[in-house]
Amino acid sequence: MLDDFLARRDGDRAGVVVFGNAPFALVPFTTDLTLARRMLAEMQVGMAGPRTVLGDAIGLGINLFDASKAPAKTMIALTDGNDTASRVPPSEAARIAKDRGIVIHTVAVGDPAAAGEEKLDETALRDVAAATGGGYYRALDRDELTGIYSRLDAVEARKVETVSFQPRLELYWLPLAALALFSMLAQAVRLVRWPRRRRAEAKADMEATS
Repeated sequence: MLDDFLARRDGDRAGVVVFGNAPFALVPFTTDLTLARRMLAEMQVGMAGPRTVLGDAIGLGINLFDASKAPAKTMIALTDGNDTASRVPPSEAARIAKDRGIVIHTVAVGDPAAAGEEKLDETALRDVAAATGGGYYRALDRDELTGIYSRLDAVEARKVETVSFQPRLELYWLPLAALALFSMLAQAVRLVRWPRRRRAEAKADMEATS
């Protein structure tokens, strides 16, 4: 699927944006697609929370492209399309993308019969793709998704810079891990400094009594 797509894009620069309650650049633009594929393999789907911020994810993708001078820029959005929390609506984000020369292909994934947070909003995905000159695709199973990525690989045959979106991937453990690491470092520093402080205090006491 996406891993196979990246494997066939040797020589391209690609980035990966994940989103759920908020978008996050999992892999900034890089030509090291082996690294990008490794990062994808380590992700866990379905842990980013109940919301979908497709519009904000498109906005982040636009920002990633801002410093690029590539003649062709492409986004591939893999999502249910049911935007429930974006500050910028997908339609507005798509308009901005078009103005920047960015094409967005949308791939609808999910259950057509689902409702609420899991609702599949094909209309929104069609509109985003149409606004930017991209294609709309619907994947109801893994085989269909594999076929779609093969078609996209053929459509985007020339060298391009690509941002791919993976939906609903929780990255809450990153700040928690950083906090835990900081706490351990702070504790280590205290353990190192404590004996030195005790020795300094003892020396000061001796000087005071002499």
